Amino acid sequence: MRDILPQLARWWRESRPFALATLVDAAGSTPFPVGTAMAVDGEGTVLGAISGGCVDADVAATAQEVLRDGRPVLRRYGPAGPDSGPFDVGLTCGGTVTVWTEPVPADGARWLPVLAEAVRAGRPVAHAVRLYDTGSSHLVVLPDGGREGSLGTGEADRDAEATARLLLPEGGTAVISTGPHPDVFVAAHRSPPLLTIVTWTPVAGPLARIGAELGYRPVVLEHRPAFAAQARDAGVEVLPGLPQTGLRTLRGEGTLDRRSAVVVLTHDARIDVPALLEAAEAGVGYLGATGSAATVRDRSGRLRAAGLDEAGCSAIHSPIGLPLGGRAPAEVATAIAAQLVAVRVSQRHPDPRRAVASGC
Repeated sequence: MRDILPQLARWWRESRPFALATLVDAAGSTPFPVGTAMAVDGEGTVLGAISGGCVDADVAATAQEVLRDGRPVLRRYGPAGPDSGPFDVGLTCGGTVTVWTEPVPADGARWLPVLAEAVRAGRPVAHAVRLYDTGSSHLVVLPDGGREGSLGTGEADRDAEATARLLLPEGGTAVISTGPHPDVFVAAHRSPPLLTIVTWTPVAGPLARIGAELGYRPVVLEHRPAFAAQARDAGVEVLPGLPQTGLRTLRGEGTLDRRSAVVVLTHDARIDVPALLEAAEAGVGYLGATGSAATVRDRSGRLRAAGLDEAGCSAIHSPIGLPLGGRAPAEVATAIAAQLVAVRVSQRHPDPRRAVASGC
């Protein structure tokens, strides 16, 4: 849901009623994860998608029906059969999804701007919605103990809040069931992981944009004022000063962690070696550095001389990026982002067949 929250918040501020469809359960092969959402307003404007095509038209039509009659709907979609026609509704990937579609009244939903602002600011937040309800019952749970909204009863609120606080540290979703049917769906949004880019270069801009699309918070570490100004003009967050100092600051704040990615674009051993050492010590999830073969050889010797062990060397992707063959800045950024995704997926679902080469 987080990708459509800014527009939903605008609709709310405009007092525009809409219907919200949330993917609350999935089994087998499905296109998108649980928690994905779609919204449809009274004019038929659609935000987001539930399946990327298979059932989206039917979900959008259901949303408009829900807007007209004010009654929410829980609907399950299964695999498309071998005899399905071109306009029959079903998942061609063979899985099953359950979608909760509800009206969001223009004069209510005070939980929505609270949720949207927390996500915009990069703060952890959890959101619960009551299923099989005749209205629109939501609860937003904040890590500082704050709450907004209600699921209708004190018991439901307490159960949802307890579940939300269990999910908040790592994120994820859960369903609370007190009978034969699921009663409450809970989704927790973590603060986005850092994509820390060491120095502003022509590659940094497209990489920051792609990284933001991938759910990262791009931050540029830049010690040269003129280039720091370029990054700010491009709308990218900048941490001025020596990159290794910035990395140490982020590490001290607890934001540079195993979910983070650090990309070193410097080509200057005086800058990139201290930065790589700091990032390797922080144990970030992805660490890469650009450079020619000669630069990589020289940098490897410097890193080993500085005491970086084999484990630390194996954490560095250098030369950086998947070998896509592109040379333009956007092409190089795409290759780096592709490798970042490959590493991130392999860490979630280890598979030796998807090994990504690394090492200094």
